[in-house]
Amino acid sequence: MPLSDSRPPALRPGDDALEHPRDAAHWFSRMHSGETTEADQQAFAAWCSADPAHERDYRRLTAQWDAVLSLPETRLRGLMQATQAAPPPPAMSRRRFGLRMVAACALPVAAGLLAAPYLFNSDETRLNYATRKGERRQVTLPDGSILHLNGDTRLAARFGANERRVELSQGEAFFEVRHDTSRPFVVEGGLGQVTVTGTRFNVRRDSDSLQVSVESGSVRLESGPWWRHSEHRLGAGQQAIAYADSPLGDVTQVNVDNLSAWQRGKIIFNNVPLAKVISEMNRYLMQPASLNAPALGAYRISGVFSVDDPLAMIDALPAIAPVSLDRLPDGRVRVLAR
Repeated sequence: MPLSDSRPPALRPGDDALEHPRDAAHWFSRMHSGETTEADQQAFAAWCSADPAHERDYRRLTAQWDAVLSLPETRLRGLMQATQAAPPPPAMSRRRFGLRMVAACALPVAAGLLAAPYLFNSDETRLNYATRKGERRQVTLPDGSILHLNGDTRLAARFGANERRVELSQGEAFFEVRHDTSRPFVVEGGLGQVTVTGTRFNVRRDSDSLQVSVESGSVRLESGPWWRHSEHRLGAGQQAIAYADSPLGDVTQVNVDNLSAWQRGKIIFNNVPLAKVISEMNRYLMQPASLNAPALGAYRISGVFSVDDPLAMIDALPAIAPVSLDRLPDGRVRVLAR
């Protein structure tokens, strides 16, 4: 297994663990395989609900796996070589043997080398997720909630007996929160805090703002210190923005289809200023583009673009705006007035 691949060995029909659907290792492998179906997600949620011990076991295994991945590459290679020295018994499939080795490595490494206290606390699990520019990722959280990360995003999740909490330090994420009134789901975004018990919503954190949009259900958005605290309750199709140095913005209506367009690999601009369009495109470009025509910053743009081909987004600008492109040797692009 390449060190760059953070997924555990995926189980397939015929593997032993598939015959034991109550096994945490089965669900851990299935939910991290990158091939999770809606039926898998529903079955996993049902398994978690069936017994509190199931979710505890799953949280513990997830934390141990993440701990192993945080090891320096040289140490991880040594562990892998040690486990690969012994071939799998003839009666055991190679994939099943691989999963056994993952568990065998994860337990002592996470406990002995990292010694992170939360690994031994069955009441709390801490997880970290990140994406590169242009990358999108879907993960299943320990409670069965689904998390979609847009490119250049970083967040940390903490799950305990009484609360589910996520800190979004940068970027954008779409949350499909599993309903649980006994454990509120809280998203902290620096400039504001979102609290829900079960819903579908999008949170985007920029340097000076936190944008919250709701696809279904409802959320509570709070912002500001106690002396100028403000909050909104947002329902389906509504959006509000928290700013660094001002109260919460007004609640506005949003197009629900546009809300999750980035999950489908699209970015939709509807009468958006050119300066903002270029800023948005830079979230997907490996080398940034710059607008070197300040007078055109307010020029309005509309269009649908593919985020999977970010260079094509920039190439399309001269066709829809009075601009030309100047490509620099290092890959950067200057957008000039035509």
